[in-house]
Amino acid sequence: MDVLPHLRRASLRALSALALAAAVLLTAAVAPVDAQSEADLDAVQDRIEEAEAEVQRLGGELEVSLEQLDAILAEQQARQAALTALNDELAAAEAELADRERTLAATTAQLESTAERLELTRGELDAARGEYEARVRQSYISARPGQSLPVLSAGDAADFAQATTYMEAIVSRDRVVYEEIDVLQARIAAAEEEFGRLRARQDDQRVAAAEERDRVARLVADQQELLAEVTAQAEDKRRVLAALEADRESAEALVSDLEAESAQIERELAAAAEQARRAAAEEATSETVGRGQSSEASASSPDPSGSGDATAADPDAGSTGGGGGFIIPVGGRISSEFGYRTHPISGTTRLHAGMDIAAAGGTPIGAAGAGTVIFAGWRGGYGNAVIIDHGRGVATLYAHQSRLGSTVGQQVSQGQTIGYVGTTGYSTGNHLHWEVRVNGSPVNPRGHM
Repeated sequence: MDVLPHLRRASLRALSALALAAAVLLTAAVAPVDAQSEADLDAVQDRIEEAEAEVQRLGGELEVSLEQLDAILAEQQARQAALTALNDELAAAEAELADRERTLAATTAQLESTAERLELTRGELDAARGEYEARVRQSYISARPGQSLPVLSAGDAADFAQATTYMEAIVSRDRVVYEEIDVLQARIAAAEEEFGRLRARQDDQRVAAAEERDRVARLVADQQELLAEVTAQAEDKRRVLAALEADRESAEALVSDLEAESAQIERELAAAAEQARRAAAEEATSETVGRGQSSEASASSPDPSGSGDATAADPDAGSTGGGGGFIIPVGGRISSEFGYRTHPISGTTRLHAGMDIAAAGGTPIGAAGAGTVIFAGWRGGYGNAVIIDHGRGVATLYAHQSRLGSTVGQQVSQGQTIGYVGTTGYSTGNHLHWEVRVNGSPVNPRGHM
């Protein structure tokens, strides 16, 4: 994975700090190999054992986390299958609702057509009623006392018969109109009943389809939420696995580095022993040759060491400064102090060997004090780094630089630019990781400011 989480950075920084401690010890060493080197060798071997134990422990954690990830992925697969089934069910419910909507639209059109016919029928009924009522009124007026119907005033029998036929036709027509009114009223009542029945049925069906759609939609939403949670768990577990794997790889690399350091110290011890053996042999030879020489020659002989120097070399010769009075190399917020903290995965306590100062990328980095640049280049998890020797066993390190601004062997003054802030190596953002070391061991920078 490209993302380097905080827990990975904390572990790698601590591991790299151990490796750097060994490298600085070797780089700055100028004294002959002696009993101190024997102690250093023992310490290195102890650290090798600790690092190997860390590799084994991290391997065990990896196995457990892989089992947990398998379980999470199985649950994720089950959730995905359930979600797929619910999505199919939701699609069916939405199709059913769409069908109900179409049916309701057709029924609504039918109802509108029925309503139009109902209005026409009502108009016909109103017209028939009006005509019938007009005839009844006319008949009533014609039958009032003191007046006679036109048919009764006819002059002969033929006229009377014709009038009678006319009256019978009127009565028959009125009867037909009356019957038509009854039919129309029945049709209106039936249409109104059908209208109400269709609307009630379609409304019920539409409501039922909408409720089913909403029910399945809620199930889908719940399943999606569960799937998202399981997916997030899987991603978290993958990140933990990546961090554990990185920690294990770093621990294995540290074992290799420490073993190489141990071999180097052993070679130095062997060379020192050989040099001591030769010196003893030369001294024995000199004593043999010197026997028989005159006391005057003996008195004028050179110093037994063969150096010809009257005084010892100044151990601080060439020193460029002391161990105090440092300035903070770059302006910015101190995001992490020197000290021990608990590793987020292993739970073990580890040392943050320096001070982290957050600053914009490209910000100039000044030397904390005057000294000589003894390293300038890539330094593993430290990225681009510069190490300055300030004399008397004090050195400072400036890590994660975007680019270097000094070279090995260069004499620098306090505040002089030696590089620029960046985020190279094991880093997730622009900052300066600054360390102060005394005889190779990291110490709190604040004690030298």
